[in-house]
Amino acid sequence: MSAEQIEAGPKTIANHKNIANPKNIDAPSPAQIKAGKMLFVKATCWGCHPHGENSMNGDKPLKGPRFAKKYQSDEELMQTIRRGSVKRGMPPFPVEKLSEQDLKQIVVFIRSLSCSAKQ
Repeated sequence: MSAEQIEAGPKTIANHKNIANPKNIDAPSPAQIKAGKMLFVKATCWGCHPHGENSMNGDKPLKGPRFAKKYQSDEELMQTIRRGSVKRGMPPFPVEKLSEQDLKQIVVFIRSLSCSAKQ
């Protein structure tokens, strides 16, 4: 995935629904994934979601086929992160807390977790 595609927004990123697909030649680079991971940690996501797990709702990790099916587009995932889920213990991350570009990078990292998840 090029920097231009990331800059273009969620619709472009959403075209890469399954970055685990080895035929996907536009998969994010290791540097893009690492940048997303650093932002994931900085935004405090890692505290509840280490390695893509879910310490508050253990049956709902941020990886694997169930997660990919629930959040088929990056836009859906980004909206969920923006809204949060108070009843599940997840705070909202409005643009004042997390820029649009940083959120897109975090989504790149989250999507990469399913590459290594046991399918």
